[in-house]
Amino acid sequence: MKNIKKITFSSLFIILIIIGSYISIPLPFSPVPLTLQVFFVLLSGILLGSYYGFLSVLGYIILGLLGFPVFAGGQSGFSVFLGPNGGFLLGFLIAPLLMGIVRKNQTFIIPSILLGIFIIHLLGVLYLSFILSIPISKAFYIGSLPFVAVDLIKGSLVYIFSLLILKNKELKTLLFSD
Repeated sequence: MKNIKKITFSSLFIILIIIGSYISIPLPFSPVPLTLQVFFVLLSGILLGSYYGFLSVLGYIILGLLGFPVFAGGQSGFSVFLGPNGGFLLGFLIAPLLMGIVRKNQTFIIPSILLGIFIIHLLGVLYLSFILSIPISKAFYIGSLPFVAVDLIKGSLVYIFSLLILKNKELKTLLFSD
């Protein structure tokens, strides 16, 4: 029964990540748009842990690769994964895995969130540098630096939301019993 509840939460996060992708603001100086996906990816890593957080993002990515318009700006297909946003999508997938390991208890929620942001930015920048054939420093300036402050704000909100959600003893027991 507990697994069914966690799968239900995982499915909910697929929907939330999709909603976050539709809240997309293109930036004139970057091929990467500003979205709310990071917020929901981080929240899935904190609340669902490694396995179910990973499943949420994997489900989201599979839907996009199958042609459903779920990526930022309503895009879909392999071309998005092979384009400038591909590294960030890969970071979305890896972040909950690592976050879930770090967040085994509530004491490490903040380091877990910071690790998630770091992984998303690191993979995004490395892939952006590769795909655009530009130096890593330039990829950092156009693909990461403009988003660091905003993602730290999102991370702060994830921390606040997770504490509020975890005040519910039933949810806390369900979500933190791996």
